[in-house]
Amino acid sequence: MSLKYIERSLSAIKPAPPVSVSVILKNNTGIICSKETKQMRSASIIKLFILASAYHFKEIGKLSLTEKIRISTNGHVKGSGVISYLTDIPFLTYQQLLELMIIVSDNTASNYLIDRLGISNIQAFIESLGCQQTRLERKFMDVEAQKLGKENVTSALDVLRLFDIFTEKNNFLGENSQQHILHILNNQQFNSKLTAFTEYNPLVTSYHKTGELKGVEHDAAIFLQNNKFLKVVVLTEGWENNGDGQAFIASFGKVLHRFLQQDV
Repeated sequence: MSLKYIERSLSAIKPAPPVSVSVILKNNTGIICSKETKQMRSASIIKLFILASAYHFKEIGKLSLTEKIRISTNGHVKGSGVISYLTDIPFLTYQQLLELMIIVSDNTASNYLIDRLGISNIQAFIESLGCQQTRLERKFMDVEAQKLGKENVTSALDVLRLFDIFTEKNNFLGENSQQHILHILNNQQFNSKLTAFTEYNPLVTSYHKTGELKGVEHDAAIFLQNNKFLKVVVLTEGWENNGDGQAFIASFGKVLHRFLQQDV
């Protein structure tokens, strides 16, 4: 079964305007894409870039992931995550913050990491990767920064480029860091979109991160089967009801699952 099958299937289920869909998909046989350079609000997808930055800074000796940081209620923010809802967490390591940021998309953990790494340093790393549409401009749940017009943005192409950094030999991340990153992504707890149909397939391993805001639904996944990668990024915006967006991405996930089953 070729990538043309995925392309035709996506065209059949693609929503009508005002919803906008950016897609890029890559495997060992080729690539398909649509609006892959369109810049969109990143939602929690930007956390993938924070994750990569942290491991890069670890490799160059600028961050110790075993270092503990005091967790104060003053740093708590709402939205995704668990830290702000738990009692008596005096300390966490930066490694644990990274895991919480990805596995349960913890906004508080993300903000502690942004404070430690620095927005400008993270952005400089993003640019060094050649990711031209991605910008980290504010922390999570920062309403005042939003009022000033600051927004975190990315594109499907940039996320795919980051996935290549996670899986292919490069000058930014060593093999050990890549393995740690994939392990964290494999423990993702939100599986209602691209991985909705592969989650319980023992022949397919998935590594992914979701993102959502009002009107915005994203998912970016790496599927591994028979030692072959299938990398998929789906960014969408313009939904009147986010449930419809989640259902669309899940339906595309069903297409991918069928493709993977035929590719055994």
